[in-house]
Amino acid sequence: MKIGVILFIFLLMISLVVAQDATVSEKGYACLEDKVTGKCSSLSSEEKIFSLLTIDRCKTEVLNDATDEECWPDSGCKVKTTAQAILALNSVGVNTDESENWLLGQKINPPDVDWLLQIDPTNPSDCSIIYQGDSHEISISEDKKINRDAGSCLKRYEDDYWLKVSPSCYEEEFTISCDETFSTSLLYKKKDSGIFYISKTLNSASAEGTTIEKINSFCFKQGTACNYEATLWAALILKFRGHNISPYLPYLITMAEENQEFVPESFLYSLTNNFKDELLLKQKENEYWSESGDKFYDTAVALYSLQSEELEQKTNAKTWLEEVQGTDGCWQGNIQNTAFILFSVWPKKTFFVDESDLDCEEEGNYCMSSSACNKAGGKELDYSGCFANVCCDTQRLLESCSIQDGEKCASDEICLGGTFTDAADSERCCVKGECVVQDDDVSECEARGGECKTTCSNNEETTSDDCPSFDLCCIKETKETNYVLILVLGILILLLAIGIIFRDKLRKFWFKIKSKFKRGKSGPSSRGPPRFPPGPSSAIGQRPTQRRVFPPTQRPARRPASAHKPKGELDNVLKKLKEMGK
Repeated sequence: MKIGVILFIFLLMISLVVAQDATVSEKGYACLEDKVTGKCSSLSSEEKIFSLLTIDRCKTEVLNDATDEECWPDSGCKVKTTAQAILALNSVGVNTDESENWLLGQKINPPDVDWLLQIDPTNPSDCSIIYQGDSHEISISEDKKINRDAGSCLKRYEDDYWLKVSPSCYEEEFTISCDETFSTSLLYKKKDSGIFYISKTLNSASAEGTTIEKINSFCFKQGTACNYEATLWAALILKFRGHNISPYLPYLITMAEENQEFVPESFLYSLTNNFKDELLLKQKENEYWSESGDKFYDTAVALYSLQSEELEQKTNAKTWLEEVQGTDGCWQGNIQNTAFILFSVWPKKTFFVDESDLDCEEEGNYCMSSSACNKAGGKELDYSGCFANVCCDTQRLLESCSIQDGEKCASDEICLGGTFTDAADSERCCVKGECVVQDDDVSECEARGGECKTTCSNNEETTSDDCPSFDLCCIKETKETNYVLILVLGILILLLAIGIIFRDKLRKFWFKIKSKFKRGKSGPSSRGPPRFPPGPSSAIGQRPTQRRVFPPTQRPARRPASAHKPKGELDNVLKKLKEMGK
């Protein structure tokens, strides 16, 4: 009976929650229908697009609002609006190939991102870098410093550990070869920033082998300059349509901090499956998101990337949306925000997904660098899920990370004390080190117990660990401990202590051994007078002498030597005794 009551209450609670959601969403949809139906021609481009996205209204008006049937709006093509229109039209099955091609034609190299080439040989090495038909020779010392620039495209950077790529050479392909086993990778950072990001692709080669590095970094422009919000929306929609979006991530990641008004963490979570924690931490009062000043639009942006998840933060946001919902069912009477909220939180339809929007590895293919795919004789596929790498239909000709005695690191981990090596099952195989999550406030050097300085003292050694502002990483020298010597000294000290404590007993024991040793000697010299305790002694045939008593503080007197009768006198005495006995 009790179980039945509990089950009934549980089902009742679920039905109340479902009814509550249904009430909120039904009111919202009813309000949106009322504001849109028959009024599409009077709506703005954004209102038409989000109405089509949410309730399938205004399709004709959206198509008519295009410029040359490829970009939106007709008053002047914009990347952000075009990307949103592509999403909405695909939701009703309209082909958008031409619009996607127009979108891809709006990408440019971001000028605010610096790129560096890193060459890491296992030993001091002579290397050559070929580009633009010329070969440039450099040498890399034991401390990883590069001795000279490599032509006009590659200039030594700061303390000569990297080669900075000139912006005019971003389209160049660099072929690197060294006379020692080596690896190459590309690093990027925002201009005037000390925070470096390492691209996921790490290429490795044996001595005299080659690697190929090429910068593949873009943003989307509005006019002639990069536009961050436009790049967020374009990358999101292109991923939805099955395009490789890894070239846009360096720009989006490095510039996120100064573009917080667009809630970039939500887009980056959808694009990379990272930044989720950062997104949730930005929720205000455990209810909504507000970065741009429009809490309804920002909350819709944040919840879009959480559509398929059930989280406490999402539940709280839905409760807040119910509390602030207008009596007409809309939110502030705003068509775009109401449609976006319904689309992000209470969507009604399933989207048409392009067959090419498939995950590379889930489809049995392999993520690797372009050069590794070429070496393996594979073909590059237009699948997603490989971040800065490409999707290849052939497995790379490399050993697994475990066979190389390495550890697979996550994208937010560094290889502390070792180096990243390309492996058959990972592009972030940490060899001779350990994978650790690096605190943004703690440098790699400090994580290893070192200190970042301009110069190291005599009792410190310099390592290759990263330091901000290109200081040296100084770690106190650790001399190898001789544990055998320490053990021997410890035993000797212990024996000495035992000898001091038991010295009296040991002295007696020593005398016993010594006396036994002397008695055991053979030969004429071993026969001597009997030994007596120290003090006065008597000899056979000698008259007793008066015993002298010495004070106890004096040393014992020496025992007088035994007096021996001459042999002749003894014979006379024996002779007289014999005669007396007759």
